[in-house]
Amino acid sequence: MATRTYQFGKHRPTGLVGRRDLGEQVVLGSGAVVGLLLGFAFNGATALAATGLVVPILIALVIVYAPYRPKGTSQRRSLYRWWRINRYHRKALRRTGGVWVSPAVEAGVRRDGTPPDAALTEPEGIAGMTWVPTTVRGQQAVVILQPEAGCVTAALEVTSPGLGGKDISEQVVALERWGELLDAFGNTEDHPVKRIQVLARQMKSDPYAHQRFVSQRDQSAATVNAPQWLKDSYNELANAVSTSAEEHRYYVTIHAQFTRDLAAEGSARGAGDDGIAAAVAVYLDELWSRCEDADLSVVAPLDESTMTALIRNSYDPDHPIWDTDLPRAHAFPRNVDVRQGTHVATRAAGSTDSWFHATAYVASWPTTPVGPGFLSPLLIGMPDVIRTFSITQQLEPNDKAVERMLAEDTNNQAEMHRNHQRGKNIDPRDQIAASATGSRGMALAASGAAGSAVVGYITISARSPEELERTKRTTGSRARNANLRIEWLDLEHARAFANTLPLAGGIK
Repeated sequence: MATRTYQFGKHRPTGLVGRRDLGEQVVLGSGAVVGLLLGFAFNGATALAATGLVVPILIALVIVYAPYRPKGTSQRRSLYRWWRINRYHRKALRRTGGVWVSPAVEAGVRRDGTPPDAALTEPEGIAGMTWVPTTVRGQQAVVILQPEAGCVTAALEVTSPGLGGKDISEQVVALERWGELLDAFGNTEDHPVKRIQVLARQMKSDPYAHQRFVSQRDQSAATVNAPQWLKDSYNELANAVSTSAEEHRYYVTIHAQFTRDLAAEGSARGAGDDGIAAAVAVYLDELWSRCEDADLSVVAPLDESTMTALIRNSYDPDHPIWDTDLPRAHAFPRNVDVRQGTHVATRAAGSTDSWFHATAYVASWPTTPVGPGFLSPLLIGMPDVIRTFSITQQLEPNDKAVERMLAEDTNNQAEMHRNHQRGKNIDPRDQIAASATGSRGMALAASGAAGSAVVGYITISARSPEELERTKRTTGSRARNANLRIEWLDLEHARAFANTLPLAGGIK
């Protein structure tokens, strides 16, 4: 896929001023302005003027750049980033005391069997949601409106992409078709869908399920008069079926910002939320068609029952993902405990055991060319690990992507030039990143493809904190084999966990 490239939004070293977010740049700029003002105010006294000039600038640099690791956390981050994380964690503790309790059990149901509004509260880390049923190609689907986040999402379940079973030419064709899918949404200025999420969920399955079914079948009265050749044929079939101890599910989610254009289209199709859902159903049908063009077999859109089962299985892997009889009010577990900094704990109603979840984000993507299956160490081969891998792409038209790439390349080159003039050694990783940025910009300009900022999150689940730590080490090792650098999040696992649900989150 030499003619297509995408900009990775999280593959950014932390040493460059031009790559800092707006808040950090405000802190640095404020430090410089305050220093200049104090230096000018005390210009009559040389010592005071020098002190007033230097101290605010040094404080700003320390706040933005100095690494720091508080007790009970695992990562070293700047004081600025810890301030934002601690502020979120303190708010979470004030809201629920650190343990969110689902109101679904106490709220019960109405006389008609539907849950009251009080039963539909979301746990910590998830913005308020409204689920609106709709129809896509004659099948039931659900559209999720998130007013606080100002967006609308819907999802399809697809079968495994199966790149590992294709030869090189087929892999290239499959990726080119996926690129065409992204272009169809990203290069259309007025298309409201500008974010696509791919979700890969791995769960433990029962490798002896077939054998147990055969034994139960042989003991059943319904098979007493069955001919022996039929029994033998099923035994041969059961032996031929794979008994892998892992199961994979794949989902593709579309995300549309709630804009004036989307509201106008929704009002033309219906009233209120139903009109918005009908408009999003059209986009979901378009995604369905383009997935089929990209050689992705669509199983079905996620309706209310399958969405409930998926979300519940993510929080509580003991709940079978194929059990779709659970009411929507019970999509979330009984308790969500966010008090610990290194993980979030969840417990289902009627259970005394908790599940422990930790989420990492992809801090660095490959800067050198990699094959189509470079993520295979993380996606396959870990049968004892329950995990979800989420990749979300924020799409933008080609001209805007080239402009952003040009600005980033200019910042890279200017920073390296300043370091060279100071006689400072340039980090080889910065050189590789700058070279990769320039190469992606050239490829974008040559191909006319849509650009995208990419973020990735990995959530793992375990039965105990000790098992979770072991799984963290295994996942980190597999990520290095995939040429990724991941960082485990501290004090914010609840909202990071939501980025691995089919809600296409994780991008500012």
